[in-house]
Amino acid sequence: MRILPWLSLFTLVACSGTSKENLLPVHDSATEKTSAVDTLAVDFAAVDSTALDTAAALDSVKPVKEDSPVFEVSFFAIGDVLFHTPLFKACKEDSSKCNYDYVFAPWKKDIQAADIAIVNQETVFVPRSEGYASYPSFGSPEEIGLAEIEAGFDIVTHATNHTMDRRASAVDYTIDFWTGKSANVLGIHKTQAGQDSVFTLDKKGIRFSFVNFTYGLNGQKLPADRPYLVDLLDSNGDWVEMVRKAEAEAEVTVAFMHFGTEYVELPTAEARAYAEQAIDAGADILVCTHPHVIEPYGIYTTKAGNRALVYWSLGNFVSNQQDISTNLGGVAKFAVRKVVKGDSSRLEVSSATFEGSVTQQEVGNYHAIPLVAYSDSLAEHHLLKAKKPELSLKAFEELFHKNLENAPKCNTEDPANVLPLEIVNLSAKGFRKTAAP
Repeated sequence: MRILPWLSLFTLVACSGTSKENLLPVHDSATEKTSAVDTLAVDFAAVDSTALDTAAALDSVKPVKEDSPVFEVSFFAIGDVLFHTPLFKACKEDSSKCNYDYVFAPWKKDIQAADIAIVNQETVFVPRSEGYASYPSFGSPEEIGLAEIEAGFDIVTHATNHTMDRRASAVDYTIDFWTGKSANVLGIHKTQAGQDSVFTLDKKGIRFSFVNFTYGLNGQKLPADRPYLVDLLDSNGDWVEMVRKAEAEAEVTVAFMHFGTEYVELPTAEARAYAEQAIDAGADILVCTHPHVIEPYGIYTTKAGNRALVYWSLGNFVSNQQDISTNLGGVAKFAVRKVVKGDSSRLEVSSATFEGSVTQQEVGNYHAIPLVAYSDSLAEHHLLKAKKPELSLKAFEELFHKNLENAPKCNTEDPANVLPLEIVNLSAKGFRKTAAP
Protein backbone atom coordinates (compact mmCIF):
# COMPACT_ATOMS: atom_id res chain seq x y z
CA MET A 1 0.00 0.00 0.00
CA ARG A 2 1.33 3.43 -0.88
CA ILE A 3 1.50 5.69 2.15
CA LEU A 4 1.66 9.45 1.54
CA PRO A 5 4.55 11.27 3.33
CA TRP A 6 3.21 12.66 6.59
CA LEU A 7 4.75 16.08 6.18
CA SER A 8 3.45 16.70 2.70
CA LEU A 9 -0.19 16.94 3.78
CA PHE A 10 -1.79 18.08 7.01
CA THR A 11 -4.64 15.69 6.51
CA LEU A 12 -4.60 12.14 5.24
CA VAL A 13 -7.33 9.60 4.79
CA ALA A 14 -7.08 6.13 6.25
CA CYS A 15 -8.59 2.96 4.85
CA SER A 16 -12.12 2.60 6.16
CA GLY A 17 -15.19 0.45 5.77
CA THR A 18 -18.47 1.23 4.14
CA SER A 19 -20.32 -0.22 7.11
CA LYS A 20 -19.75 -1.51 10.61
CA GLU A 21 -20.56 -5.14 10.03
CA ASN A 22 -19.50 -8.19 12.00
CA LEU A 23 -18.64 -6.17 15.10
CA LEU A 24 -19.12 -8.93 17.66
CA PRO A 25 -18.49 -8.25 21.36
CA VAL A 26 -17.01 -11.44 22.75
CA HIS A 27 -17.17 -10.48 26.44
CA ASP A 28 -20.00 -7.97 26.21
CA SER A 29 -23.73 -8.07 25.66
CA ALA A 30 -23.85 -4.98 23.45
CA THR A 31 -25.91 -5.03 20.30
CA GLU A 32 -24.33 -6.89 17.40
CA LYS A 33 -23.73 -4.79 14.30
CA THR A 34 -24.26 -6.57 11.01
CA SER A 35 -24.41 -5.74 7.36
CA ALA A 36 -25.01 -7.59 4.12
CA VAL A 37 -22.01 -5.86 2.61
CA ASP A 38 -19.00 -8.14 2.59
CA THR A 39 -15.85 -6.03 2.55
CA LEU A 40 -12.60 -7.12 0.96
CA ALA A 41 -9.27 -5.31 1.29
CA VAL A 42 -8.48 -2.46 -1.11
CA ASP A 43 -5.79 0.14 -1.54
CA PHE A 44 -7.23 3.54 -0.55
CA ALA A 45 -5.32 6.80 -0.37
CA ALA A 46 -7.53 9.72 -1.21
CA VAL A 47 -7.84 13.18 0.24
CA ASP A 48 -11.14 14.96 -0.33
CA SER A 49 -10.50 18.67 -0.02
CA THR A 50 -14.12 19.26 0.83
CA ALA A 51 -13.51 17.27 4.00
CA LEU A 52 -17.15 16.80 4.88
CA ASP A 53 -17.37 14.05 2.30
CA THR A 54 -13.97 12.49 3.03
CA ALA A 55 -15.43 10.02 5.40
CA ALA A 56 -17.55 8.37 2.82
CA ALA A 57 -14.30 6.46 2.45
CA LEU A 58 -14.71 3.15 0.71
CA ASP A 59 -13.55 -0.15 2.17
CA SER A 60 -11.15 -0.80 -0.69
CA VAL A 61 -9.69 -4.07 -1.69
CA LYS A 62 -6.28 -4.93 -2.92
CA PRO A 63 -6.57 -7.88 -5.33
CA VAL A 64 -5.29 -11.08 -3.76
CA LYS A 65 -5.18 -14.69 -4.72
CA GLU A 66 -8.07 -16.87 -3.62
CA ASP A 67 -5.83 -18.83 -1.29
CA SER A 68 -4.62 -15.62 0.44
CA PRO A 69 -7.68 -13.82 1.77
CA VAL A 70 -7.12 -10.38 3.25
CA PHE A 71 -9.16 -8.85 6.07
CA GLU A 72 -8.79 -5.20 7.05
CA VAL A 73 -10.39 -3.33 9.94
CA SER A 74 -10.41 0.48 10.02
CA PHE A 75 -10.41 2.63 13.16
CA PHE A 76 -11.41 6.20 13.92
CA ALA A 77 -10.59 7.79 17.30
CA ILE A 78 -11.07 11.26 18.74
CA GLY A 79 -9.78 12.97 21.85
CA ASP A 80 -11.42 14.75 24.76
CA VAL A 81 -15.11 15.54 24.76
CA LEU A 82 -14.89 18.08 27.56
CA PHE A 83 -18.14 19.87 28.36
CA HIS A 84 -17.62 23.25 29.98
CA THR A 85 -20.48 25.53 30.99
CA PRO A 86 -21.15 27.10 27.55
CA LEU A 87 -21.65 23.65 26.07
CA PHE A 88 -24.28 22.47 28.53
CA LYS A 89 -25.85 25.86 29.24
CA ALA A 90 -28.65 25.49 26.68
CA CYS A 91 -29.39 22.00 27.97
CA LYS A 92 -29.50 23.29 31.55
CA GLU A 93 -31.97 26.05 30.68
CA ASP A 94 -34.29 24.11 28.40
CA SER A 95 -34.43 20.31 28.21
CA SER A 96 -35.90 20.53 24.71
CA LYS A 97 -32.60 22.05 23.54
CA CYS A 98 -30.57 19.28 25.09
CA ASN A 99 -29.50 17.65 21.84
CA TYR A 100 -25.82 17.56 20.96
CA ASP A 101 -25.88 15.81 17.60
CA TYR A 102 -24.46 18.98 16.00
CA VAL A 103 -21.20 18.62 17.97
CA PHE A 104 -20.22 15.56 15.92
CA ALA A 105 -22.14 16.29 12.69
CA PRO A 106 -19.18 17.50 10.55
CA TRP A 107 -17.34 14.24 11.30
CA LYS A 108 -20.32 11.88 11.24
CA LYS A 109 -19.58 10.34 7.84
CA ASP A 110 -16.03 9.54 8.92
CA ILE A 111 -17.23 8.05 12.19
CA GLN A 112 -19.77 5.81 10.49
CA ALA A 113 -17.39 4.81 7.71
CA ALA A 114 -14.92 3.32 10.19
CA ASP A 115 -15.32 -0.27 11.30
CA ILE A 116 -14.61 0.71 14.90
CA ALA A 117 -14.97 4.30 16.16
CA ILE A 118 -13.80 5.46 19.58
CA VAL A 119 -14.46 8.60 21.63
CA ASN A 120 -12.80 9.74 24.84
CA GLN A 121 -15.67 10.92 27.06
CA GLU A 122 -13.63 12.95 29.50
CA THR A 123 -16.42 13.63 31.99
CA VAL A 124 -19.05 11.54 33.74
CA PHE A 125 -22.81 12.04 33.49
CA VAL A 126 -25.06 13.24 36.30
CA PRO A 127 -28.83 13.61 36.63
CA ARG A 128 -30.26 17.02 35.76
CA SER A 129 -31.55 17.26 39.34
CA GLU A 130 -27.98 17.15 40.72
CA GLY A 131 -26.82 20.03 38.56
CA TYR A 132 -24.38 20.08 35.67
CA ALA A 133 -20.98 21.55 36.40
CA SER A 134 -17.72 22.52 34.74
CA TYR A 135 -14.17 22.66 36.08
CA PRO A 136 -12.99 21.55 38.58
CA SER A 137 -15.73 18.99 39.29
CA PHE A 138 -17.33 18.15 35.99
CA GLY A 139 -20.80 16.66 35.77
CA SER A 140 -22.29 16.47 32.28
CA PRO A 141 -25.69 15.81 30.65
CA GLU A 142 -26.22 12.22 29.57
CA GLU A 143 -27.52 13.60 26.28
CA ILE A 144 -23.88 13.85 25.25
CA GLY A 145 -23.82 10.05 25.31
CA LEU A 146 -26.96 9.93 23.19
CA ALA A 147 -25.25 12.17 20.63
CA GLU A 148 -22.19 9.92 20.63
CA ILE A 149 -24.39 6.92 19.93
CA GLU A 150 -26.22 8.78 17.17
CA ALA A 151 -22.90 9.76 15.62
CA GLY A 152 -21.91 6.09 15.43
CA PHE A 153 -19.26 5.53 18.09
CA ASP A 154 -18.67 1.91 19.06
CA ILE A 155 -16.36 2.34 22.05
CA VAL A 156 -16.32 5.03 24.76
CA THR A 157 -13.27 5.47 27.00
CA HIS A 158 -14.13 6.77 30.47
CA ALA A 159 -10.98 6.31 32.55
CA THR A 160 -9.77 9.91 32.91
CA ASN A 161 -8.55 12.21 35.65
CA HIS A 162 -12.11 13.59 35.93
CA THR A 163 -13.90 10.26 36.36
CA MET A 164 -14.30 10.68 40.14
CA ASP A 165 -15.15 14.41 40.04
CA ARG A 166 -18.67 13.70 41.29
CA ARG A 167 -17.78 10.66 43.36
CA ALA A 168 -18.79 7.03 42.96
CA SER A 169 -22.49 7.73 42.50
CA ALA A 170 -21.81 9.61 39.26
CA VAL A 171 -19.67 6.75 37.97
CA ASP A 172 -22.51 4.35 38.75
CA TYR A 173 -24.98 6.68 37.02
CA THR A 174 -22.73 6.80 33.95
CA ILE A 175 -22.37 3.02 33.82
CA ASP A 176 -26.14 2.64 34.14
CA PHE A 177 -26.62 5.06 31.25
CA TRP A 178 -24.40 3.03 28.93
CA THR A 179 -25.81 -0.36 29.95
CA GLY A 180 -27.78 -1.81 27.08
CA LYS A 181 -26.62 0.85 24.62
CA SER A 182 -24.90 0.04 21.33
CA ALA A 183 -21.60 1.60 22.43
CA ASN A 184 -19.24 -0.32 24.70
CA VAL A 185 -17.61 1.40 27.68
CA LEU A 186 -14.03 1.02 28.86
CA GLY A 187 -12.28 2.09 32.03
CA ILE A 188 -15.13 2.03 34.59
CA HIS A 189 -16.80 -0.94 36.30
CA LYS A 190 -19.52 -1.76 38.80
CA THR A 191 -17.99 -5.02 39.96
CA GLN A 192 -14.60 -6.64 40.47
CA ALA A 193 -15.56 -9.28 37.92
CA GLY A 194 -16.18 -6.51 35.40
CA GLN A 195 -12.71 -5.08 35.90
CA ASP A 196 -11.08 -8.50 35.78
CA SER A 197 -12.62 -9.35 32.42
CA VAL A 198 -10.97 -8.16 29.20
CA PHE A 199 -13.21 -6.51 26.65
CA THR A 200 -12.73 -8.12 23.24
CA LEU A 201 -14.36 -7.76 19.83
CA ASP A 202 -14.31 -9.99 16.78
CA LYS A 203 -14.28 -8.01 13.54
CA LYS A 204 -13.74 -9.40 10.04
CA GLY A 205 -11.98 -12.48 11.34
CA ILE A 206 -9.66 -10.56 13.70
CA ARG A 207 -10.01 -10.60 17.47
CA PHE A 208 -9.18 -7.33 19.22
CA SER A 209 -8.80 -6.62 22.92
CA PHE A 210 -9.18 -3.13 24.39
CA VAL A 211 -8.00 -1.61 27.67
CA ASN A 212 -8.23 1.91 29.09
CA PHE A 213 -6.29 3.42 32.00
CA THR A 214 -5.80 6.83 33.62
CA TYR A 215 -2.74 8.10 35.48
CA GLY A 216 -4.84 9.51 38.33
CA LEU A 217 -8.08 11.08 39.58
CA ASN A 218 -7.18 14.69 40.45
CA GLY A 219 -6.58 13.80 44.07
CA GLN A 220 -9.81 11.86 44.50
CA LYS A 221 -9.60 8.36 45.91
CA LEU A 222 -11.53 5.27 44.95
CA PRO A 223 -13.82 3.88 47.66
CA ALA A 224 -11.90 1.42 49.82
CA ASP A 225 -14.54 -1.24 49.17
CA ARG A 226 -14.68 -0.53 45.40
CA PRO A 227 -11.11 -0.29 44.06
CA TYR A 228 -12.33 -1.66 40.73
CA LEU A 229 -14.46 1.40 39.91
CA VAL A 230 -11.86 3.05 37.62
CA ASP A 231 -8.91 1.49 35.79
CA LEU A 232 -5.74 3.17 37.03
CA LEU A 233 -2.09 3.10 36.02
CA ASP A 234 -1.35 1.85 39.51
CA SER A 235 2.14 1.61 40.95
CA ASN A 236 1.81 -2.05 41.89
CA GLY A 237 1.58 -3.09 38.24
CA ASP A 238 -1.92 -4.56 38.17
CA TRP A 239 -2.60 -2.61 35.00
CA VAL A 240 0.39 -4.19 33.28
CA GLU A 241 -0.97 -7.62 34.10
CA MET A 242 -4.28 -6.60 32.55
CA VAL A 243 -2.48 -5.66 29.32
CA ARG A 244 -0.76 -9.05 29.34
CA LYS A 245 -4.11 -10.71 29.87
CA ALA A 246 -5.58 -8.73 26.98
CA GLU A 247 -2.69 -9.80 24.78
CA ALA A 248 -3.31 -13.44 25.68
CA GLU A 249 -7.01 -13.26 24.82
CA ALA A 250 -6.81 -11.60 21.39
CA GLU A 251 -4.70 -11.19 18.28
CA VAL A 252 -4.40 -7.39 18.51
CA THR A 253 -4.31 -5.30 21.69
CA VAL A 254 -5.32 -1.62 21.64
CA ALA A 255 -4.61 0.45 24.76
CA PHE A 256 -6.22 3.82 25.47
CA MET A 257 -3.96 5.69 27.87
CA HIS A 258 -4.87 8.88 29.73
CA PHE A 259 -1.55 10.39 30.74
CA GLY A 260 1.00 13.14 30.15
CA THR A 261 1.18 16.80 31.13
CA GLU A 262 -1.51 19.27 30.18
CA TYR A 263 -0.70 21.82 27.44
CA VAL A 264 2.68 20.25 26.67
CA GLU A 265 3.20 19.30 23.02
CA LEU A 266 5.58 16.37 23.62
CA PRO A 267 5.06 13.22 25.72
CA THR A 268 6.69 13.43 29.13
CA ALA A 269 9.28 10.99 30.40
CA GLU A 270 6.61 9.48 32.65
CA ALA A 271 4.21 9.03 29.72
CA ARG A 272 6.90 7.35 27.66
CA ALA A 273 7.73 5.04 30.57
CA TYR A 274 4.08 4.00 30.82
CA ALA A 275 3.99 3.47 27.05
CA GLU A 276 7.11 1.28 27.18
CA GLN A 277 5.50 -0.87 29.87
CA ALA A 278 2.30 -1.21 27.89
CA ILE A 279 4.07 -2.11 24.65
CA ASP A 280 6.40 -4.60 26.33
CA ALA A 281 3.35 -6.20 27.97
CA GLY A 282 1.74 -6.69 24.56
CA ALA A 283 -0.04 -3.51 23.45
CA ASP A 284 0.17 -3.16 19.67
CA ILE A 285 -1.49 0.24 19.35
CA LEU A 286 -1.64 3.08 21.89
CA VAL A 287 -4.10 5.95 21.60
CA CYS A 288 -3.45 8.59 24.25
CA THR A 289 -5.26 11.58 25.72
CA HIS A 290 -5.10 14.14 28.56
CA PRO A 291 -2.72 16.98 27.53
CA HIS A 292 -5.59 18.88 25.77
CA VAL A 293 -3.19 19.63 22.90
CA ILE A 294 -2.04 17.37 20.11
CA GLU A 295 1.26 15.54 20.29
CA PRO A 296 3.13 13.53 17.63
CA TYR A 297 2.22 10.08 16.39
CA GLY A 298 4.10 7.27 14.69
CA ILE A 299 5.97 4.06 15.37
CA TYR A 300 7.66 3.82 18.75
CA THR A 301 10.30 1.21 19.64
CA THR A 302 10.92 0.31 23.29
CA LYS A 303 14.31 -0.35 24.81
CA ALA A 304 13.41 -4.04 24.66
CA GLY A 305 12.91 -3.80 20.89
CA ASN A 306 9.12 -4.09 20.79
CA ARG A 307 7.29 -1.75 18.42
CA ALA A 308 3.84 -0.22 18.38
CA LEU A 309 1.83 2.49 16.70
CA VAL A 310 1.43 5.37 19.18
CA TYR A 311 -0.71 8.49 19.06
CA TRP A 312 0.82 10.44 21.96
CA SER A 313 -2.12 12.82 22.38
CA LEU A 314 -5.28 13.49 20.38
CA GLY A 315 -5.92 16.77 22.19
CA ASN A 316 -9.44 18.15 22.59
CA PHE A 317 -12.26 17.29 20.25
CA VAL A 318 -14.62 19.85 21.78
CA SER A 319 -14.24 22.13 24.79
CA ASN A 320 -14.36 25.77 25.87
CA GLN A 321 -10.65 26.02 26.57
CA GLN A 322 -9.20 29.38 25.61
CA ASP A 323 -6.09 28.90 23.53
CA ILE A 324 -5.50 28.20 19.85
CA SER A 325 -3.61 25.01 20.70
CA THR A 326 -6.49 23.65 22.82
CA ASN A 327 -8.92 24.30 19.97
CA LEU A 328 -6.89 22.12 17.61
CA GLY A 329 -7.49 18.39 18.03
CA GLY A 330 -6.35 15.33 16.16
CA VAL A 331 -8.29 12.42 14.71
CA ALA A 332 -6.51 9.07 14.63
CA LYS A 333 -7.26 6.88 11.64
CA PHE A 334 -5.52 3.54 11.35
CA ALA A 335 -6.16 0.08 10.01
CA VAL A 336 -5.18 -3.46 10.95
CA ARG A 337 -4.87 -6.07 8.22
CA LYS A 338 -4.78 -9.86 8.37
CA VAL A 339 -3.40 -11.88 5.46
CA VAL A 340 -4.16 -15.58 5.59
CA LYS A 341 -1.96 -18.03 3.70
CA GLY A 342 -2.91 -21.63 4.19
CA ASP A 343 -2.73 -22.49 7.89
CA SER A 344 -0.78 -19.38 8.80
CA SER A 345 -1.59 -15.69 8.88
CA ARG A 346 0.17 -12.38 9.23
CA LEU A 347 -1.22 -9.41 11.17
CA GLU A 348 -0.02 -5.88 10.56
CA VAL A 349 -0.82 -2.23 11.04
CA SER A 350 -1.47 -1.41 7.40
CA SER A 351 -2.08 2.34 7.59
CA ALA A 352 -1.90 5.13 10.16
CA THR A 353 -2.77 8.77 9.65
CA PHE A 354 -3.57 11.83 11.72
CA GLU A 355 -6.09 14.50 10.73
CA GLY A 356 -6.58 17.93 12.21
CA SER A 357 -9.88 18.96 13.79
CA VAL A 358 -10.86 22.46 14.94
CA THR A 359 -13.24 23.19 17.80
CA GLN A 360 -15.49 25.91 16.41
CA GLN A 361 -16.75 27.93 19.36
CA GLU A 362 -19.94 29.80 18.59
CA VAL A 363 -22.73 30.85 20.93
CA GLY A 364 -24.92 27.80 21.45
CA ASN A 365 -23.09 25.91 18.73
CA TYR A 366 -19.80 24.33 19.75
CA HIS A 367 -18.75 21.70 17.20
CA ALA A 368 -15.67 20.14 15.63
CA ILE A 369 -14.75 20.80 12.00
CA PRO A 370 -12.13 18.93 9.93
CA LEU A 371 -9.06 21.14 9.47
CA VAL A 372 -9.23 20.67 5.69
CA ALA A 373 -12.72 22.19 5.75
CA TYR A 374 -11.76 25.13 7.94
CA SER A 375 -11.49 28.70 6.61
CA ASP A 376 -10.70 32.23 7.67
CA SER A 377 -14.38 32.99 7.31
CA LEU A 378 -15.12 30.45 10.04
CA ALA A 379 -12.27 31.84 12.11
CA GLU A 380 -13.92 35.27 12.06
CA HIS A 381 -16.96 33.75 13.81
CA HIS A 382 -14.90 31.88 16.42
CA LEU A 383 -15.59 33.23 19.93
CA LEU A 384 -11.87 33.13 20.70
CA LYS A 385 -11.04 35.49 17.80
CA ALA A 386 -11.57 38.64 19.88
CA LYS A 387 -9.20 37.35 22.55
CA LYS A 388 -6.75 35.77 20.10
CA PRO A 389 -6.76 37.88 16.90
CA GLU A 390 -4.07 35.63 15.43
CA LEU A 391 -6.56 32.75 15.30
CA SER A 392 -6.80 31.76 11.64
CA LEU A 393 -6.65 28.84 9.26
CA LYS A 394 -2.91 29.46 8.86
CA ALA A 395 -2.37 29.40 12.62
CA PHE A 396 -4.08 26.01 12.92
CA GLU A 397 -2.23 24.59 9.93
CA GLU A 398 1.16 25.72 11.20
CA LEU A 399 0.46 24.27 14.62
CA PHE A 400 -0.55 20.96 13.10
CA HIS A 401 2.61 20.78 10.97
CA LYS A 402 4.70 21.57 14.02
CA ASN A 403 3.17 18.58 15.78
CA LEU A 404 4.22 16.24 12.99
CA GLU A 405 7.71 17.69 12.89
CA ASN A 406 8.12 17.07 16.64
CA ALA A 407 7.97 13.28 16.27
CA PRO A 408 11.75 12.66 16.17
CA LYS A 409 12.06 14.51 19.50
CA CYS A 410 10.24 11.62 21.17
CA ASN A 411 11.90 8.84 19.14
CA THR A 412 8.73 8.31 17.13
CA GLU A 413 9.19 7.27 13.51
CA ASP A 414 7.25 8.49 10.50
CA PRO A 415 4.72 5.70 9.74
CA ALA A 416 5.27 6.21 6.01
CA ASN A 417 8.80 4.85 6.46
CA VAL A 418 7.74 1.82 8.48
CA LEU A 419 4.30 0.54 7.52
CA PRO A 420 3.12 -2.09 7.19
CA LEU A 421 4.19 -2.88 10.75
CA GLU A 422 3.97 -6.54 11.70
CA ILE A 423 1.93 -7.24 14.82
CA VAL A 424 3.61 -9.85 17.01
CA ASN A 425 1.53 -11.44 19.73
CA LEU A 426 4.08 -11.88 22.52
CA SER A 427 1.77 -14.13 24.53
CA ALA A 428 1.19 -16.49 21.60
CA LYS A 429 4.96 -16.78 21.12
CA GLY A 430 5.32 -17.98 24.67
CA PHE A 431 7.74 -15.24 25.67
CA ARG A 432 7.78 -11.56 26.47
CA LYS A 433 10.73 -9.35 25.66
CA THR A 434 12.18 -7.37 28.53
CA ALA A 435 14.81 -4.70 28.56
CA ALA A 436 18.34 -5.80 29.37
CA PRO A 437 19.37 -4.98 32.96
